[in-house]
Amino acid sequence: MINEAFAKRFFNGRNPIGLRVTEVDDQIRATYQVVGVARNSRIQRKLRGEVEPRYFVPAEQPPAAVKSPTFLLRCGTGPLACQPPVLTQVRKTIERVDPALPIESADSIGERLAPLTAQDRTTAKLATTAKLAVVFGSVALLLAAIGLYDVLSYGIARRTGEIALRIALGARPGRVVAMILRETIGLVAAGLAIGAGLAYAASRWIESQLYGVDPQDPLTQALAAGLLLSVALSAAYLPARRASRRDPMAGLRQE
Repeated sequence: MINEAFAKRFFNGRNPIGLRVTEVDDQIRATYQVVGVARNSRIQRKLRGEVEPRYFVPAEQPPAAVKSPTFLLRCGTGPLACQPPVLTQVRKTIERVDPALPIESADSIGERLAPLTAQDRTTAKLATTAKLAVVFGSVALLLAAIGLYDVLSYGIARRTGEIALRIALGARPGRVVAMILRETIGLVAAGLAIGAGLAYAASRWIESQLYGVDPQDPLTQALAAGLLLSVALSAAYLPARRASRRDPMAGLRQE
């Protein structure tokens, strides 16, 4: 019996049924006739990569010598099917049949696969945590942008009288808007500097709690800072531009 990978590599698309396979090593030379093709399966602790070509012969057929046979027992499909009491009963049954037969180990398939799939389970948990972190981080950034826009636009709107007075005294509207934008950039830059310092301190703590994870991503930090700066400029520019285009007397009367 050969697997699909064996048939694909050594028979190159031909029907292998009835053909012969010869095994040659230092001690034996044996020829077997192919009687079937089994589906590919992963064995011998190799759960990743391509499936290796395999062939299977009966354990009692010479010159095959199976020194450590493995018996598979189907004991049910439920989560509690092959628990320790069942395995203990299997041991007792084998000992009654042949007390001299040594039993090296008796485990469920899940217990045998657990060490091999531990990395995959850890990776899946980290991926879920990363997705949640991205979602919560995006929501926090959105809330920060909305709050920043509201605060700045409200503050600039309250300066309508000041803007009208400057224009009435001869200041050019464009210069007034540029002045407000410079003040806004300075204010936001100070806030971003403080936030960057706190983020760096927090990232160092996160790095000490995780293994092989770099919490510092300059691109992400630059994008977040750029977004907040763009929101701040929009929040300052739009109300300042509206105020600079109004009649200065109307703005003074409103103030």
